[in-house]
Amino acid sequence: MWTDGVGVTGPHGPLLAGVTLRARPGRLLAVTGSSGSGKTTLLAVLGGLLRPDSGTVAYGDQEVGTRDGEPRRGTALVLQTYGLVPSLTAEENVAVALRARAVAPDEANARARAALDRVGVGDLAERLVTELSGGQLQRVAVARALGAQPEVLLADEPTSELDEVNRDLVVAELRAEADRGAVVVVATHDPEVADRCDDELHLVDGRAGGHPVRTVLTVEDGPEHAHDLFRRPG
Repeated sequence: MWTDGVGVTGPHGPLLAGVTLRARPGRLLAVTGSSGSGKTTLLAVLGGLLRPDSGTVAYGDQEVGTRDGEPRRGTALVLQTYGLVPSLTAEENVAVALRARAVAPDEANARARAALDRVGVGDLAERLVTELSGGQLQRVAVARALGAQPEVLLADEPTSELDEVNRDLVVAELRAEADRGAVVVVATHDPEVADRCDDELHLVDGRAGGHPVRTVLTVEDGPEHAHDLFRRPG
């Protein structure tokens, strides 16, 4: 996955300004920065939910489409707002997302239950999501992304409502997705989560800046080698 000079302008000024990055399959990338630095906007652009005003977003050698609100096929997102259907159970919320990806009903149900188990809420599978706590809702939203087995997983503050034990569980499952070969990008304000990622992009006022402790993402590098980004070593 790569971007080249991505910019987004809001009603009160730039939200992102000239962000160029590269992310690799098999690695966890943390996007860090203070509130309002552009983390959520960047993930929305990467996922195809928001069209940038300038620059390029691409996966391998394929540029992302330019229509707002249409996530790229093969991408799963964990939203801060969860995006769950209140009238459905936890399992149904995960399964219906899989059905939308043309997964057969029996397989969708099995994958939904397995994904919920992975994040420790399998025992809540038959509960309506309106009956769940914030932390439980957050883990259901993560499970929905895990069940999709996506090429690209974008998670916006996926541990913000969790205690230390459940935070570590979720990060471990995101690591498992990277180990499977997915591109995994996590927007986080939690330094513990960032420390467990392989790479870090720090945003300051919508720009790549600061002093990331680990990074393969730079504002200088362009996309000239991006065709290699989906190839596993060896």
